[in-house]
Order: sequence, then structure tokens, then C-alpha cells
Amino acid sequence: MTLSEYHQQFTLKPNEDLLQRIDAKEQELTQIFNSIKLPSNRDIVRVAILGCADKRLIQGHKRIFEKVLNKKVELTTFDLSVEHLLGEENVVQHDCTLPLPNTPYDITYAHVLLKFIPTEKQFDLIKNSFSALNPGGIAIHILDKLDYETTGPKLPDGYFTVPLSDYKLKLNKLNIEYKELPNKYG
Repeated sequence: MTLSEYHQQFTLKPNEDLLQRIDAKEQELTQIFNSIKLPSNRDIVRVAILGCADKRLIQGHKRIFEKVLNKKVELTTFDLSVEHLLGEENVVQHDCTLPLPNTPYDITYAHVLLKFIPTEKQFDLIKNSFSALNPGGIAIHILDKLDYETTGPKLPDGYFTVPLSDYKLKLNKLNIEYKELPNKYG
């Protein structure tokens, strides 16, 4: 199968660019876990990564979570297509708008994923990220400001608006506790 244009673009990015992205993600997650403590007494933390643009990010994700949490991490990466992730461990082809397999997880993590999901299916992914958690687990969704702002430039083809205000109301109706943490990158 041929890689999507998006994934092809990532394969062309130099390692230095991916290292910068990993560093930015580490700063985001450090900020998050300085604000929210994972109430887990487990020796190994189970993390589900929802969507991954490049296989070089998988080891970066593992390193970040182990460093930030100061625990061993069992990482599973889910993506709709996995050709771009071949050769990496614990990669599962899965549509994350459907319930996640092999639950429960301590953390679900989606980094700027929602904008790639048709708007009418985005909340399914959000609900699944919470439903897949152990009690006290944390679902993390990083968004870029342009993902949810209603004013500004038109979104490129293949990107979808994220109606964040609607999702906050839906989470409240489902009694799902959430916390918004603005940060420098996402």
C-alpha cells in the first residue's frame, strides 16, 4: 500500500526536525504532569498513543513518558494505517473512533489528531480515549490553536474543524472531568 501524502512528507523530514517535535512534546507533557498527577501505583504504566505521524516518534514517545513519569512504560501505538510505522513494536492498525482494544490503559494520548478526523466522528474518539482508561487514568488531547478557532485561515483539504466548545459541553453532560491547560506549543 502507498503511504498517504501526509506520511510521505514526514518520511522526508530530517531527524533534527523530529527531535524538535519530541522536545516540544516533552515540554507539553512535563507541564501537564506537573499540574495533574497520575494516581497510579503500578510499576509499569500502560500508554495508548492514538495516531502517530512517523515511526521515529514511537521511541520518542516511550522515552518522554518514562522520563516524565519516572516509571517504566508499556506503549501501544494505534493508527488507522500502519504502513508508515512498520518495523516498530506494539503498533496496532485501528480506527480510534471505535473502542480501543486491549484495555485498560493508564494514559491515552492524542497529539493534534482530532483535526484529521471528520468532525462528526471526533467525539467518538474522545469518548473512546476516556472509556479505555483504568480508574484514575488520564486522557490527553493536544490541540493546535488553529484546530478549534472559528476565525482565521481556511483549513487545508483533509483537515477538519474541532468544535471544542461543543465537546466541553458533551463531556460535562457525561460527567467526565477534564482540565484545560494552555501551553506554548499545543
